[in-house]
Amino acid sequence: MKDWTINNHSKRQLIIQSNHDDISIIEPLRNGSFKILAEFNALNTDYIQVYDHTLVVSIHEKEISVFDRSSQSI
Repeated sequence: MKDWTINNHSKRQLIIQSNHDDISIIEPLRNGSFKILAEFNALNTDYIQVYDHTLVVSIHEKEISVFDRSSQSI
């Protein structure tokens, strides 16, 4: 993950967590737990599983960009 660039354009506080080649975008919650917002495999970035549909996640080479859906210009 140290070679990756992360662009958080969301208004939410996000954390990027990696476990080998599996990468998760998570949001810490007030009760100390966290919510998984999206997941993907670093070796296959063509498929991104987004669980929170208020976010848009884009991956290009080793760059992750996260946007709030409402703030993205279409």
